Amino acid sequence: MKPGPLPGIDVTDHAGGGPFGPARCAPLPVRLGVTEPGPDEPLAVVAAGPAGAARRDVLAALLELAPDVLAVPTGSWLMVDHARVATRAAYVPGYREPHSYPPDGSAAGPALARPPRRVELSLAEPLLRHFTLVDTPDSETLGPAGGQILRDAVGRGGALLFVIAADQAFTAAELHLLAEVARSRVEVFFVVTPGTSGWAPSSDGAPVARGEGAAPDGRVIRGRGGRARRVGPAGPDGGGGAPASAARPGAPVDPRAGRSAAEPVEPVEVVVAAHRAALLSAVPELAGARWCPARPEETDALRRALVGWSVGEGLRRASAQPPVPAGAHGRVSVLPGLDPTEWSEQLDRQARSCAQRIRQDLALELANTHLRVVQEIVFGVGCAGLPQLLDREMEALSLLATATCDRAVRAILDDAAARVFGAPVAEGVRRRIADAVHFGLAEHPAGQDLDRVLLVTSTAGVAELAGPGAVDSVSGYPGAPRTEVLPPVAVALSGGCWQHWRMPGNDDPGGARSWAQRALREVELELAREVSRRFEAVRLSLGVVLSDAVDHGILLA
Repeated sequence: MKPGPLPGIDVTDHAGGGPFGPARCAPLPVRLGVTEPGPDEPLAVVAAGPAGAARRDVLAALLELAPDVLAVPTGSWLMVDHARVATRAAYVPGYREPHSYPPDGSAAGPALARPPRRVELSLAEPLLRHFTLVDTPDSETLGPAGGQILRDAVGRGGALLFVIAADQAFTAAELHLLAEVARSRVEVFFVVTPGTSGWAPSSDGAPVARGEGAAPDGRVIRGRGGRARRVGPAGPDGGGGAPASAARPGAPVDPRAGRSAAEPVEPVEVVVAAHRAALLSAVPELAGARWCPARPEETDALRRALVGWSVGEGLRRASAQPPVPAGAHGRVSVLPGLDPTEWSEQLDRQARSCAQRIRQDLALELANTHLRVVQEIVFGVGCAGLPQLLDREMEALSLLATATCDRAVRAILDDAAARVFGAPVAEGVRRRIADAVHFGLAEHPAGQDLDRVLLVTSTAGVAELAGPGAVDSVSGYPGAPRTEVLPPVAVALSGGCWQHWRMPGNDDPGGARSWAQRALREVELELAREVSRRFEAVRLSLGVVLSDAVDHGILLA
């Protein structure tokens, strides 16, 4: 990397406010949440859940495939979409082209130095005409960064398929994820699979009938750590539950309701009701979510429910915005009597202010990342798991940096256009200006080669790899083609990091902490330069577009 001067982050860009007042950056996101999908975002059902819940078997049953066809390396995402010809490709950071594999998994592909960010599997399955099916890593391996990546993908896809086993309980991280998803428009489906002991609702697995004197609170579910907890309609004092007529709306239904005293209760129904009750006690907003046991007779019902959701969601997204937005065509006149120096000075100050703000936010996020990485090195994954951990942190950081840059550029463009044309511009006019700015980025030295990946090397340095293909290989869930002015920010770990920390002689926690600190410092410096360069390119390109409009009296884009 070529070293260059860094703008000071503790020095204000402009002392005075100018004729338009002080330049301020628009409010920017400080963390990734459940992303609001765009109208062109493809529909996707994102599957998540803990290890040991047979999530791959559930997806294979939906697609009527063998589970081995859906196998991917540990930590990689799987995207299954529709195509007439079956293909499989692995997208690995550090390469500009994907690696092809046999779609049926009959033969091994090329050996890779690191796991791919995603594996795309294309199949001629009719169900995939309605939506893309996405499988994610096990929920307990995601961590805070992986949870942010998952929330972003679930929000853009539109549906979450959560798979949990009968002998597992929801963890705090999973409940936090589901609570955030419940506050969005995402549709949630739950599938309960048999545990290690099958569908047995209690420790001895004996069925219980209502006429045998058994209390309704005698149901036990064991968590992943082996700890047992009692669930059921009865309270903690062991008393009976409220009558069915007095149950609150959305409360779990007693599986014994409507049965005769001598009729045994199906263990499957008891397990599903217990899991639903445990979830609703923490996330009552998911009372309308659909629950389905993993049985062959229930697979068709789940498939129909997913197709029904995709039909409604597809219509909603298609009607959210007109095919031709207002202002896409026609004359747009400049505000009469406009001073050409006032708007340009304000544009300069606002671009510098936003760049400074984003550099500060990313520096704080990298400091928090360093604390999490050190904690995991000492008390968690250790040295061998450091590359996977840091790579996931860099993926979440890339998504956050991309989102903040996109929002800041939109605010700069809208504010500058409103000053030049006298009022906030319509969506079609904004798109015309954004396309012209994007086209003019390459005409300035600061805007050249913005499509590039920052790769952390085994020596704790940062290398560059340019090209749209290199950027696409870094994305775990690419989604719709981008329509923003700037390309996405992309940071990843090279395969040499995996090779370095897999060697037995490098199992040194102290050395790992030092390496991580130096690597994150290099990433911070390169991201600071990248952000400054991007906003300088946007300032110059947008200035040219608006200057041409002022000179001619109308928007030329």
